[in-house]
Amino acid sequence: MTATRDGQTYKFGWLIALSGLTNAVNPKLIADLGSVLGTWGTVIGLMVAGWSLAIGLAAAAVRPRSWYVLLVCQLVGLTWGALYMTLIAHDWRNRAMVAVFSLGWSVICFAYFYKRRALFRASRRWQWLERSWPRVIGPETLSPDARPGFAGLSPLHRSLFVVAIAISLIIGLLSTR
Repeated sequence: MTATRDGQTYKFGWLIALSGLTNAVNPKLIADLGSVLGTWGTVIGLMVAGWSLAIGLAAAAVRPRSWYVLLVCQLVGLTWGALYMTLIAHDWRNRAMVAVFSLGWSVICFAYFYKRRALFRASRRWQWLERSWPRVIGPETLSPDARPGFAGLSPLHRSLFVVAIAISLIIGLLSTR
């Protein structure tokens, strides 16, 4: 299972993988943005779908390169929030909510995935960041017998993950009708 020696689990990471993979094939997202913004909305919708797919695959793979993808994707999330505030949100309350949510979500995800750097077996790190916020970023620990990612799941958990994605996709497709 994907757990570190000090009890860090990867449950939130699996939730991110599930939501990213299901959002990547959400036709309602692209259609809604297309109806609001026209051609540019469709383009933005496709960009968000690609971003969601990248996050979902990277979070499920738990490999060194996917750690970097997950960290960079937090910047894309902030960019998406800025685009939303600029193009779609028309009043200050919606803009403030999107700004707070996109910044907060990006910081939470960045801290979560950075803390699990050892689980991803990523080689580079920011020591100044680890010294600045040791409680949030935390020490580098990993159980030697942990097999990260989808391959590290038991056959039952792999099947449950695939079934959860399939159910989410079916619900999403049925809700668009």
